[in-house]
Amino acid sequence: MKKTTLLLQILLVLTTYSCIIGCLSTQPDASGPAELYSDFELWAQGKLPAIQLTSGQENLTNYREQFQMQITGADENGAPFNGYQEYLIEIDRAMDSTRELETIQNPSPYQSGVREWVVADGFTYLVRALHQGGRVCEKNKNPADTSHISDVHVTRILQAITPGELVEKNVRVQDVLADVYEIESLRLLFVRQLNTVSGQVWIAQQPPYFLKAEGAIEGVFEFENTIYNGKATFSYEIKDFNQVQVMLPALCAYPPRDMIPFPANAQKVQDYPGLITFSSPDSVDQVTNFYLAELVSQGWQVEEPMSDEFEHIVKASITTSQDIQISVEVKIIATSAGSHVQIEWQAQ
Repeated sequence: MKKTTLLLQILLVLTTYSCIIGCLSTQPDASGPAELYSDFELWAQGKLPAIQLTSGQENLTNYREQFQMQITGADENGAPFNGYQEYLIEIDRAMDSTRELETIQNPSPYQSGVREWVVADGFTYLVRALHQGGRVCEKNKNPADTSHISDVHVTRILQAITPGELVEKNVRVQDVLADVYEIESLRLLFVRQLNTVSGQVWIAQQPPYFLKAEGAIEGVFEFENTIYNGKATFSYEIKDFNQVQVMLPALCAYPPRDMIPFPANAQKVQDYPGLITFSSPDSVDQVTNFYLAELVSQGWQVEEPMSDEFEHIVKASITTSQDIQISVEVKIIATSAGSHVQIEWQAQ
């Protein structure tokens, strides 16, 4: 009898324990990931003062983003100032490739100029101007982990938008249904104080993202620690859906450096953007004759060489079938061991 009672007690404990475990397993996991809200949802809930310019673009796979801004004004001494930026970004997420083209002009010499970036096939290509003239393409392999690298290289002056009053619903732009809002405020680089802002922004409905924006501002700008009072107009647009095919710039696909001949016995070759040097056991006359013959045979337009007792100079130019204009100046200097060659080249 005691054994039977003990057995029943054990069964009761096991049954109770299994019920507790079963009940716990059916409860929702409080430690699971919290529901994530987009910037647009947080703004609509009053929890976010402004929406990042690129919010929602992660839902797009193939498109172009274009921005333009024109600034006019004067510094504290009344000297006039004009600034300008235009950029075009092409994105093809299926091919994991992007192309960015930026033209920017402001008082900062480090930011002004024209630059082009392409990310494709595991490499980043940069086309930039050289200080000695011409343009060059630089190619760098992307690291395995790119999480610490910015998605874009262009300078985004317009960073965030605060929509205001609803102007119109269900407006179709580029076959995308959007709602139009007044622009209440903006967050911009180089703007120290925003006095007035006017304009409208088109927000795509599903999924939400900034489809288009245009307007004008007045305020205080700051470049290179100098204050400017001025006005600016701007436009922004996402367009050309499913029409992007990212291509390498011609300077990257057809490197001008590969067009320049080298003698087989070139030694100690040093290759820099726009400049190549090497030494040769051949005499100055032999190296000069090599370049005259090779450049002419490859279709270069060769000028009459210049020479003195110690140095010969050969200048030549060519326009490739890709419309790349290349010019070279080959300096051949006599040395005790033969000659030293310095090639300066430019490409446009």
